[in-house]
Amino acid sequence: MLEDKSAHAVGTLRYTTAGLAIVMFWLLFGEFAIAFRDRSAIPGVMELLRQHHASDTMIAVLVSALPALLGAVLVPIVGFRSDRFRSRWGRRLPFLMGITPVAALVLIALGNCATFGRVTDQVLGTLSPGVDACVLAWFCLFWTVFEGVALVTLALYAGLVNDIVPRPVLGRFYAAFRIVSLVAGILFNLWFFRLTEHHLREVFLGIGLFFGVAVMLMCLRLKEGEYGPPSVDGQDAVTWRAMGRAYWRECLSDRYFLLVFFALTASELTFMPFNTFSQLYAESIGMDKATLGRLLALSYTLSIGLSSVIGWLVDRYSAASVTVWAMGLYLCVGAGGFLAVHDLQSFAIVYVLHAVVAGTYYTASASLPMVLFPRARFLQFDGAKRFLFSTSNIVLSFLLGPLLDATGHFYGLTLLVGGLLAGTSLVMFRTLARAARGRVGAASSA
Repeated sequence: MLEDKSAHAVGTLRYTTAGLAIVMFWLLFGEFAIAFRDRSAIPGVMELLRQHHASDTMIAVLVSALPALLGAVLVPIVGFRSDRFRSRWGRRLPFLMGITPVAALVLIALGNCATFGRVTDQVLGTLSPGVDACVLAWFCLFWTVFEGVALVTLALYAGLVNDIVPRPVLGRFYAAFRIVSLVAGILFNLWFFRLTEHHLREVFLGIGLFFGVAVMLMCLRLKEGEYGPPSVDGQDAVTWRAMGRAYWRECLSDRYFLLVFFALTASELTFMPFNTFSQLYAESIGMDKATLGRLLALSYTLSIGLSSVIGWLVDRYSAASVTVWAMGLYLCVGAGGFLAVHDLQSFAIVYVLHAVVAGTYYTASASLPMVLFPRARFLQFDGAKRFLFSTSNIVLSFLLGPLLDATGHFYGLTLLVGGLLAGTSLVMFRTLARAARGRVGAASSA
């Protein structure tokens, strides 16, 4: 019995096998709601932006650059603050319970941007810049708040998993996590995606209510363990100046970790160009939403089938190795797709290949930061990586949007840019591997 308890222990928490299964069920239930919210947001707002004539530059800024900017600011702060927060309910759950109703209400408000815009246009009368401008102004406001609370929700959820799931089962948990996320995407694309064109308000209302109730229920059913008081260094790091010094001293002044950040950033950016504009790309060649939804559902189904295989490969060859293989595959998909896509059939093939290879990358790399970052300062290092990723994402967005506008919406360039980023990540991982060998060699000779 004692052996069974020690196998299911994390911090001061002790689980029986049945108790651990219940905890994982509620975590995955909450993840399903979060994934359903996130996987519905981009397709829904892309339809709203298209209907109200937003430019590609505006789309790139709002859908890619703005979340990156918010992530660069909010995620590092949330990591520090939550790590050092103490209460009778834990250090993650109070924040999650406070922010979940806000996230649900903002999603519902996003679905009503068209209504708010029309009312604003009528109120302003001759002073109005037009219905489209009013709708887009409301969208910018609500989208900014939505992205902020969405990023904070994801960071807190990751911290909660880290605190209450025993490390020996984290791999299996994240395999189930990936499947649940994909199932949410399949359900949305099969049943709800086609409704966003004419019933966006109703779709976002239902998803917002489901998300709010489900995540609050998850929080009420879970319990965090007891935490000791923050260390002296931890208390000092709560101040803004000390926080910045800690990030610079421990994360950004070490060449090895800079290589880690750049390698992860290049690989994570690889799929952003096509993901951001794939819906508009499909429309530009005449593909209807129902067909696009079926293609994405097919891609998710294939990814679910491959997830266990990818998990076995990660255990057998390491997360870094499988991630590099995925980048090599996408180099071929991006470059080949740029040259090959010319009709609906070729786009469908490349679309599915993109989604499957991207899914392979996300499954393989899920545990990569845990391997590469110091365990005791994981959220701090993850926040530093997020800062560099977000900064790079902003630059890429400001380059990509105007480029597409200037080329007459030639969305095939998104595949070419993704292929180039995949090649860059391969170079960075190779450099990182040499630096790691040198680091080990220097440590062994010291």
